[in-house]
Amino acid sequence: MSVVTPFQPIHSEDSELKSLLLDYPDLTENADAECWDMLASAKIHSVEANTILFQENQVCEYFMLIVEGCIRVFKESSEGREVTLYRVEPGQLCIHNLNSLVDGNHYPIIARAEKPMRGLVISRKAFKKALDESSSFRNYVLRTLTSRLSQMADLISGFAFNRLDLRVACWLNDQFNRSCGHPVSITHSDIADELGTTREMISRILKDFEHKRCIQLARGKIHLICKNTLHLVSEGKGKQRKDLS
Repeated sequence: MSVVTPFQPIHSEDSELKSLLLDYPDLTENADAECWDMLASAKIHSVEANTILFQENQVCEYFMLIVEGCIRVFKESSEGREVTLYRVEPGQLCIHNLNSLVDGNHYPIIARAEKPMRGLVISRKAFKKALDESSSFRNYVLRTLTSRLSQMADLISGFAFNRLDLRVACWLNDQFNRSCGHPVSITHSDIADELGTTREMISRILKDFEHKRCIQLARGKIHLICKNTLHLVSEGKGKQRKDLS
């Protein structure tokens, strides 16, 4: 069972609070007094990896700014399949957290810590007060919502218009870019959860990519063989197998 530490108060010194918010320059650089009042009320919250932070149909009672770690935000179907919507890392906000706080809507998905995580939590009351009284905070929230909604539109567009093999190739390209070409440690089931499909479909597509000499499969790992070939595959060039569409 995941261990959740009690909320810990922050010492009153401005330097400590500012050091915790280094990844949020867009929030702090032009923050007005009302925004700083809200931030000064924050408490430190630490959780272990795999801790559920927000459940489906839950109303969020606090606003969170991540200091360390990463949150995966995903949707789960009635059959138990998952699809990753986005991740929230230091410097970023969860738009569903914001939506629940602003309108009182139930959280429609699940947010889970992928790694041990530390964040600043701010009460709903303090959040709402800052939203009403702080123009700098209100503008920051609006900019964040606009940016995240654009990303969600791209995600939906990918589901609607891109073949599954192209989505897998693009996802692999991104992972190898992040790892600087080093092998990616992940299972076929994990990729299926990322992209909202089945393990069997992912296995077929990866085998096809291996046949094209883009990648090499190993137990729990995927090795990059030819970046250029994988890039061409991600652009839909070359023959398409009908069973992978």
